[in-house]
Amino acid sequence: MVLLKPPIIRKFLFIRNVQNIITNSLNLCLMKKLLLLIFSTLMAIVVYGQWTQITVGNTTTEPTSMSSVVDSVVVSFAGDGIFKTEDLGNSWVDISGNLANKYVNEVLPGPGPMLFVSTNDGPYYTMDQSSYTLASTGLDNTDVSFYYVGGDANDKDFVVGTNGGGFYTGPELDGPWSAANNGLANDALNLNELAGYDFGDSSRFILGTNAGVFYSDDNFSNWTSGNNGLAGDQLIVTGVMQLSTLSFITTHAGCYYSIDKGANWVTLIADEKFNLLVLKINPDGTFTIFVLGETSYLTTDIMNFTPISTPGEVICGTATTDELFIATASGKSNINYNGGFYRQPIDWIISGLPENNLNSKSSSLEQNYPNPFNSSTTISYTINSSDFVHLKILDYSGREITTLVNKFQQEGNYQVVLDANDYPAGIYYYTLQTANNFIETKMMVILK
Repeated sequence: MVLLKPPIIRKFLFIRNVQNIITNSLNLCLMKKLLLLIFSTLMAIVVYGQWTQITVGNTTTEPTSMSSVVDSVVVSFAGDGIFKTEDLGNSWVDISGNLANKYVNEVLPGPGPMLFVSTNDGPYYTMDQSSYTLASTGLDNTDVSFYYVGGDANDKDFVVGTNGGGFYTGPELDGPWSAANNGLANDALNLNELAGYDFGDSSRFILGTNAGVFYSDDNFSNWTSGNNGLAGDQLIVTGVMQLSTLSFITTHAGCYYSIDKGANWVTLIADEKFNLLVLKINPDGTFTIFVLGETSYLTTDIMNFTPISTPGEVICGTATTDELFIATASGKSNINYNGGFYRQPIDWIISGLPENNLNSKSSSLEQNYPNPFNSSTTISYTINSSDFVHLKILDYSGREITTLVNKFQQEGNYQVVLDANDYPAGIYYYTLQTANNFIETKMMVILK
């Protein structure tokens, strides 16, 4: 079934051309050293931005999820149903229609106006954002945490995750649902997020639960634990992504990555509570990931994380073409939600980074373009005074591959084209260094 391929980018499938980004030959120990070194240099950076506060109708209950398609944003609530904006949050429309239960755990977009709605009494779908149909046949537990598209196996095209009842699959939009919990038990039946890919000849899905991470490579027939080294609040997994062999997770005690199905996890950010991750794919194929919670960060490569300021603990969010929308926690345990809704242009957030506000006379190394790339890419850099310049390419382990520039250059702007036709697919680094002690390193990805 191919019903939901376009919107599936946000939640389940990353773009296919990242399939070869990460290879099994990565040296985990050396990569960890590189990641921690790069990350430590960025931890002191704080990005300050101007958030615009917005009001979502006359809602009073806590928001539970946000989703977007292009510039349309939908917000679900624990009691107020579903609201939508198409003008950057300046006005909102209640699209709950005949939805029988307005306690909504999550809402996800389908093609056109279609929505998949998860409530605490079952999954609903709508084709027109007005008339909602309950699709709970076969569910032993109707407190639904997510409802969406699964794999391409004939009887498992759609999936439902629950809070306490585990995982279900079904052949049609309305089921009937069959439990698929082989390998899940106890707190692992409390499901939070699902991600992965299914290309017909290969598939991998990653499931985030209150008991850690579980994988399925056989279209949900079996789940295997991937929690080696995770403990305590690290097992409360709130966000998951699967990029080829690389798994990326956010938890209530940090964010981590693994390249071996959870046999080993590398710490990216430790001991911080994260509630979600938001993926923003750009028209040129590059991406930005926002890791949001009590503290918040952005990354464009899952290697370097830069802190960003938010008005409070972020409990849900989404990215449109140009804006990041967030909702913050109320901070009080009363019946009415008193947190806040905010938006900010993504360009403002990124342009607020110190690296984008350097004096025009400073030496700098730019991100290669295009990235990722197949055969060739251009690396640009600026030298603020006449100097001896080294520009080198390194593999993922830090081993020098080639030297692109090794000579004296006058002050100015330069570009070098890298021909990578003979390079295998994978992650590489390039480093600019001058005799005057300037050094900067960036990452690039080669696809084949």
